[in-house]
Amino acid sequence: MSFFSRFFGRKNPLDIPLDKLNESRIKLEVQIQKIENEIASIDREIARLFEQAKKARTKSEELTIATKIKTLNKRKQNLQKTHAQLNKQLMLVSNLAIIKENEALLKGTPTWDLLRNMSPEELEKHLAEMQLDAQNFNENLNQMLGMTDQTIGAGVEFEEDEELAEIMRTIHAVKEGELEPEVAAEKVTGEEKEKKEELFEEF
Repeated sequence: MSFFSRFFGRKNPLDIPLDKLNESRIKLEVQIQKIENEIASIDREIARLFEQAKKARTKSEELTIATKIKTLNKRKQNLQKTHAQLNKQLMLVSNLAIIKENEALLKGTPTWDLLRNMSPEELEKHLAEMQLDAQNFNENLNQMLGMTDQTIGAGVEFEEDEELAEIMRTIHAVKEGELEPEVAAEKVTGEEKEKKEELFEEF
C-alpha cells in the first residue's frame, strides 16, 4: 500500500486537500526533528562512555562499556533509517503541496492531464523523485517527470563480533591517549568517515 493510501485513503492524491497536506508536513517535520535530537543525544552518550572507558581498570569493565556503545550505535543506525524514510515521506507531501498550490495554473495544461491520468502509485513514484521549487515550479516539474528511482537511506550492516572488537580497540586508543572521546565516538558511529567524504567532495 502506498504512503498516500495509508494516510489519506484510496482517493487520488491530487484530490487531497491542501490543508491536510500541510498538517501532515508539519507532523513529519516534528518527527524528523525529534529523531535528529535523539541521534545527537546518542552521540553525546557514546562520547561520555568513551570518556568513562579511560578509567576502566579491567577488560571486563571495558567489555561492558563496549557493549553499551554497540547497543547505542545500533539504535542510532535504526534511527537513521527511520529518518531517511520520514524525509522521503516529507518530500512526497511537500511536492504534492506545491502542485496543489499551483493547481489553478496547471488545470487545462498537458502537464496537469499527465499527472491526473497517472495511477496513485505512479504519481507517488514521481513525487518521490522530484525536487520541486515553488519559485521555478513549472520548469522543475516538466524536467523531473521522467526521473528514475534513487536509492534513499541504504542501511549498513556490521558483523557482530567485528564491531565489538573495533569498539574495544577504540577504547584502548582512548585510554592510551591516542584518541579523544569525541573523536572515538565519531569513529565508531561512522561520523568521521562521512565528514572526510564531505571534505573530499568540497575539493
